[in-house]
Amino acid sequence: MDLIDAIKTRRSTREFTGQRIPEEHIEMILDAARYAPSPENLQMWRYVVIRDDQEMKDLIAEVSMETAREVFGVQPYELTAGRLWYLPDHARPTEFENIRDGSLFIYPKYSDTVIIGFGSEFFHDAHLPYAMHLFGSVVVGMGMLQMWLVAHSLGYGAGWMALAISDYRHKELLCDKLGVPRTWEPIGVLCIGVPKEKRMLGPSRFPMEGVMYSERWGNPYQRLAFRKEEEKK
Repeated sequence: MDLIDAIKTRRSTREFTGQRIPEEHIEMILDAARYAPSPENLQMWRYVVIRDDQEMKDLIAEVSMETAREVFGVQPYELTAGRLWYLPDHARPTEFENIRDGSLFIYPKYSDTVIIGFGSEFFHDAHLPYAMHLFGSVVVGMGMLQMWLVAHSLGYGAGWMALAISDYRHKELLCDKLGVPRTWEPIGVLCIGVPKEKRMLGPSRFPMEGVMYSERWGNPYQRLAFRKEEEKK
């Protein structure tokens, strides 16, 4: 798959068949994370790869669902109705209800592989810490995206979330069970599996002029096609 096509067709997948992914494909996916950039080549990331520990997958799913119910359970339907405009009218209420009751986030349970990414500020010999919000979380996020794109290019589905670690109590529980040193911080969870069905391409994105500014804030970036049209006038 062409890289640009992979980027544009990547979707979040939350329903998996449970079919086993070949080891060589998992290794290709994991290897992609090693090539993410990091400041001074510090490679301030670590990943725990869960394939066979079903109890841990179940736990991640359970705490994710619990957090979702706390976050979304009391929210009105209208809160996300605008963001879900691309869903058919008959499917939109069901989708929102699945968000509110947490069932949308059970998918770690049925994933072939669950990858938890960790970053750190203090594992290296620099005289100052590399702030997590500027470095550790960023490099782990880039590594996860590279794994996601490779998985997608191989025909697999993936879904990223932080619900499993967004509650401090759940984060401590998972770190304890995984034996994670406290100098390492969980950043996110990437779930990979064989998708039950191919997802639609998804909603349109904001136009480039709406999110990109040229030279200064508020000065919309102008796409090449529009520049050429103006030149013709």
